[in-house]
Amino acid sequence: MRDYEPGKMKKVPFTGIRRVLEKATKLEAEGKSVIHFEMGQPDFDTPENIKEAAKRALDQGVTSYSSNYGYPKLRQAIADKLEKMNKIKADPATEIMVTAGGEEAVAVAIFGMLEAGDQVILADPGYIPYASLVKIAEAIPVTVPLVEEKNYTFDMEKLEAAVTDKTKMLILSTPGNPTGTMMDGESLSRLAEICKKHDLLVLADEAYEQVLYDGNQHVSFASLPDMWERTITIQSFSKTYSMCGWRIGYIAAPAYLIRTMVRAHQTMLMSACSFGQMGALEALTGPQDSLHEMLAEFDRRRLLMYNGLTELGIPCNRPQAAFYLFPDISEFGMGSFEFAEYLLDNYGVAAVPGVEFGQAGENHLRISYANSYEKCQEGLARIRRCVEDLRAGIRK
Repeated sequence: MRDYEPGKMKKVPFTGIRRVLEKATKLEAEGKSVIHFEMGQPDFDTPENIKEAAKRALDQGVTSYSSNYGYPKLRQAIADKLEKMNKIKADPATEIMVTAGGEEAVAVAIFGMLEAGDQVILADPGYIPYASLVKIAEAIPVTVPLVEEKNYTFDMEKLEAAVTDKTKMLILSTPGNPTGTMMDGESLSRLAEICKKHDLLVLADEAYEQVLYDGNQHVSFASLPDMWERTITIQSFSKTYSMCGWRIGYIAAPAYLIRTMVRAHQTMLMSACSFGQMGALEALTGPQDSLHEMLAEFDRRRLLMYNGLTELGIPCNRPQAAFYLFPDISEFGMGSFEFAEYLLDNYGVAAVPGVEFGQAGENHLRISYANSYEKCQEGLARIRRCVEDLRAGIRK
């Protein structure tokens, strides 16, 4: 029997996050206590007003397909939000499209805009699915290491050196996963100049745009001078409103780009969940108290974990956004896979090997503090025991 698996799919690995989760779940089933620091989703329930809006929509029979672009009321609310918060003016009729979460939005942008052989610049470390989707599109991912000492910002000279006549797109994720950091205004402006100079299309994934700390302000790339016409902005309800399972996100881009991407969207999915869109409408137009409460609690956990790692002498950039830490564990002489397995097997802490996010992530772990404060305290205590044991020469 022949091998039916296409060659392009053989280049796409299973995500390491899920492998860690599966092993952690197996250990729990065997009776072992595990602290989950691997999953990148808020541990809060979706706010009640959002759930009630979706329930009402179901009761009112909002169960049919919507427009491929999404319901007009939701697109108008998105346009209002973009203008107020992101300084982006988008026509809700022609320049906004509702998708099945940010993930499908990224896929729509990549499949709709890239051809075989196109080159795409990606950050290393960076979000795992970008490179996989580029490979499925038969385009070529070109990774550029981020500079840890500069808060995980591109070295602009190295980035520009990576551009060739085949480079079509740059994927920008700020605030970033897995590092929890964000690019400053000066770096974004310099990046914009490079994109204009080389006529690059930019996919700006802004999933964590509102999960911010220390007074940081997010700058949407499309809001910079002359960037709207070449930027595909992707945002989501998943992280901001704890709606990961709802699968509602959206794209804002010039009409000429939306006209292309909607064909990929309608072919793959037709339209986003109808009653889920009504929940998203409530998320944007209803009370924001739950969002502020969630962010305050994330901040409490962030400081607990960051300060705890710092006191242990573990190098780690202070998170500015999202809910991740990316500590450097090179001191212990183990690769990130080996260290993550050792930590899980012997101390019951599940974290993601940094190398899963690119070669520049080696010797790091991604720790998600999207878990209760009490679980964060216990997880930190277990990490402390692991570190102290290793420094004492105790290897289990």
